[in-house]
Amino acid sequence: MIHIQLTEEQAQELERRLRQHGSSPIPALRLEMVRLAGQGWHVTAIARHLGCHEQTARKFVKAFRDQSFTGLEDRPRPGPKRRLTDEHLTALEQVIDQSDRTWTTPQLVAWLEREQQVRVHPDYLSRVLHRRRFAWKRTKRSVAHKRKDPDQYDAKVAELDVLKNRLVKGR
Repeated sequence: MIHIQLTEEQAQELERRLRQHGSSPIPALRLEMVRLAGQGWHVTAIARHLGCHEQTARKFVKAFRDQSFTGLEDRPRPGPKRRLTDEHLTALEQVIDQSDRTWTTPQLVAWLEREQQVRVHPDYLSRVLHRRRFAWKRTKRSVAHKRKDPDQYDAKVAELDVLKNRLVKGR
C-alpha cells in the first residue's frame, strides 16, 4: 500500500486545481487519484473506482509522493517541437482582431510566414484556429444580400466590379 499524507497547503492546492476546468496542466483524473489516496484509499480501490489500470494509479500516487504536483504533469512529448506556438497564435489573433479587413486562411498563412517566419499548411492552421474556438468572417464574393435596396445593390455591384478589375490587373 502506498500511503501519502497531504499537508494543509497541498490539500488546498489540490482542491483548487480540481475546480479548475481545462486550464491546469495536470489532468483531473491524476488529481483525483491523489485526493483519494490522501483520504486513505488503496491503489486497487482507486483504480477500480476511476476505471483505470492499477499500475497507472500507482504510478501517479508515487509520483505525487516523491515530487508533489510536478510529478503529475505530462512529460515532454517525443518528436520535433511544434512549429506553431501559443505566442504565434496569440500574435495572429491580435492581428485579426485589430485589423479592419477580412482574412482568408491562405492570407493568414502568408502573414505568419512573412511576420513570424513560420510555415504551416492552410488546412492545419484552420484546424488549430477552430480548436481554439476562433472564428473570423469570410470575404463575400457576391452582393446578392444587398438586393433589398436597389440603389445600394447597384453601388455594391459597381464596387465589386472595381475590385475584380483591380485583382485581374494585379496578377
